[in-house]
Amino acid sequence: MDELLLRGAVIGSTLAYACAEWLRFRRPASWRASRTVWTLGAALLVLHSAAAFHVRHRWSHADALASTAAQTAALTGWHWGGGLYANYAFIALWMFDAGWWWVRPASYPVRTGSWRQASAIVFLFMFANGAVVFAHGAVRAFGAACVAAAALAYYSSVRRTA
Repeated sequence: MDELLLRGAVIGSTLAYACAEWLRFRRPASWRASRTVWTLGAALLVLHSAAAFHVRHRWSHADALASTAAQTAALTGWHWGGGLYANYAFIALWMFDAGWWWVRPASYPVRTGSWRQASAIVFLFMFANGAVVFAHGAVRAFGAACVAAAALAYYSSVRRTA
């Protein structure tokens, strides 16, 4: 059951990310639905992180850091655990972004272009790594489809506004 929660939360978060981006960029009139799905995705990522710490790392930061370094080394040959800190920063960014959308909804759609671009790039990078590069089997294919959908939605919005 713990493993189902761990995997289900991250799959749900990935799907929520792609759906929210599609709604936001392809269906701008659906911004309320997008905001709700965006927030759900952020919450599911927090749940996934907590489940990973509970199930895999027994609430040990040192164990999580060592595990991240081992996974990175297996893929790149570089024994580096810094990806764990990137995940912490990403969770904080997503929670901040979702909170901003709820607390200041009028200012959210008119954020600076550089903030929107940087945010979109960070999200694409993190999901491409988490849901594609570090994923396996069917989850990798699912993650690739979600990342592609989000990238297409963002790209089409940039083309419309250019």
